[in-house]
Amino acid sequence: MMKKFLFVMLMAVTSMMASADVGEWSLGGQFVFGTEGSMPGVGLKFQSNYSHAWRSAASVNYYFKKNGVTCFDLNAEQHYLFEVGDKIRLYPLAGFRAAIWKVDDVNADVGGYHIKVDGDSDMKLGFNVGGGIDYLIGDHLMLNGEVKYEYLKDADWVLFCIGVGYRF
Repeated sequence: MMKKFLFVMLMAVTSMMASADVGEWSLGGQFVFGTEGSMPGVGLKFQSNYSHAWRSAASVNYYFKKNGVTCFDLNAEQHYLFEVGDKIRLYPLAGFRAAIWKVDDVNADVGGYHIKVDGDSDMKLGFNVGGGIDYLIGDHLMLNGEVKYEYLKDADWVLFCIGVGYRF
């Protein structure tokens, strides 16, 4: 009997904390900032709720060139949503990341010597973990913020994201 009661209570609490309607999805833009190399960028994000508490998210980010290096990444994540009041949702996140780094050609004169190095690109796979917050504005708009640790072999960083999305 006690197990049934605890199960019912757990289900009730989970139902109260779950925030979004099944089938809700959103599309938006975001500004991103990666701490390694202080690289700012912009991105697009797509989110889709497949249950009241679970949401899948995919994003594409482009980091502006700095010191001849650019980065482009793809992220696929899962979010577990907690409703905090009428307009705020908090969530932990975990997912996978693929990043493509590109280094420009170097052609310079240094100390009387001419140095030429061909540019290169490299793709690395990794994972990310972190958390985020949604602030709902009316029926269709939301502000979003995330902080996540992104790990790639030989290249990890903390990523800060802030954006706006349109909910369908």
